[in-house]
Amino acid sequence: MKLKTVIKNVLLGSVAGLAMVGTAAAADLPVKAKAAEYVKICSTYGAGFYYIPGTDTCLKVGGYVTADTYYTDIDAKSRYTSPDVLFRASDDPDGQSYFLTRVGVQLDARTQTEYGTLRSYFEGRFNAGEDYGFGQEIETGDFSFSDGSVNSASLKYGYIQFAGFTFGRATSAFDFWAGDGWQGIQPGSFYSDSTLNVIQYTADFGNGFSATIALEDSYGREDEYANFVELQGQQVPDIVANIAYEGTWGAFKVSGAWHQIGDWNPLLENGDQLVGYSNDDSGWAVLAGVRFDFAETTTLYVEGAYASGAPGYLGLAGTVPVVDLSGNAVSGWYVGGALIHYWTPSVFTGVVGSYTQTDNFQTSYSYDDLEVDGVASTDFTGYNVGVNIGWVPVKGLTLVLQYDYLSAEYAGTDYINAAALSTEVTQNRVTFSAKRSF
Repeated sequence: MKLKTVIKNVLLGSVAGLAMVGTAAAADLPVKAKAAEYVKICSTYGAGFYYIPGTDTCLKVGGYVTADTYYTDIDAKSRYTSPDVLFRASDDPDGQSYFLTRVGVQLDARTQTEYGTLRSYFEGRFNAGEDYGFGQEIETGDFSFSDGSVNSASLKYGYIQFAGFTFGRATSAFDFWAGDGWQGIQPGSFYSDSTLNVIQYTADFGNGFSATIALEDSYGREDEYANFVELQGQQVPDIVANIAYEGTWGAFKVSGAWHQIGDWNPLLENGDQLVGYSNDDSGWAVLAGVRFDFAETTTLYVEGAYASGAPGYLGLAGTVPVVDLSGNAVSGWYVGGALIHYWTPSVFTGVVGSYTQTDNFQTSYSYDDLEVDGVASTDFTGYNVGVNIGWVPVKGLTLVLQYDYLSAEYAGTDYINAAALSTEVTQNRVTFSAKRSF
């Protein structure tokens, strides 16, 4: 009996010990965690989109870094010829080398609704470096050359699209080619390429055809001096419309714009201003452009535009006035385009350029060294042409070497002083640009 009791106690103790060990081991086991909510790929809008966790909104995050190196050489010449005086002057400063860097951040958010896609798009730009090259001083009409530091942040795009409407800062409905083919941060000159605040509505007719009607901020087309000193600001926004087509062979666009010309405030010799009235109270512009795509290796752009009282639609804001000294609208035109060809999937070359000219307009001028001032009937002529070669060694990285030449000239006649006068600037520029997109 005593032996049985001992065995029984040992067995009961072993069971109790095993139970305690099992309990302790169970306590050490991890508690089952809540299932993680992984980011899901959104294939509805193409590659790169992901669902924002907990929503049905798809988001794409992207951006780029552009690092440019420039060498720019400029030369300015003036000439005044009358029966009594022949005057020539030139300004040929040493060429300048400088650097510019830009970082772009892009966000694209889209949600499918019963009314179609609700989209918000953002692109912010951060710039640092130097700025040098062709420019003009609008207050005096004299040529000047910008030479200063650039360290800025700007909003390139920021808009909402819904049910055919676009609200915010977007590309103008007037523009088409917009300088495609120019490489680097500093673009070419003498063509229409504007990003501004808009309210647009686009009707899609199918088969590649569409039409757009828009109200656009005219401040985005004209310089500050013309808006607030000469023409007393904006009372009515610009009205812009276009008809466009996009197909397998390429695309085309025909667009037009109406631009209000405010009261003109001529400056008197004593510095006072008179509130006057422009002889033309409306400006306008038209554009036609076409793009041809050949065999997925070659793209050709051809574009032309004409404007009266709306030089911003020619890329001439700040270069020629909206109205001349007599209050008449200043008219002009340009033609431009580009040819881009990929010799291999990683090597391409481009030829790009534009030419612009205005009709004669009246302007005041002065030559302090000669103690001569007068009123001249003048016009403006400018052109900018460039060639480039690019290499894409890996996906997302583009290296480009570009050369371009620019000429800009005012030439006119002063009938009162029986004089002919001209001012011309030429510019040679070499650009090396490295761009990483992601």
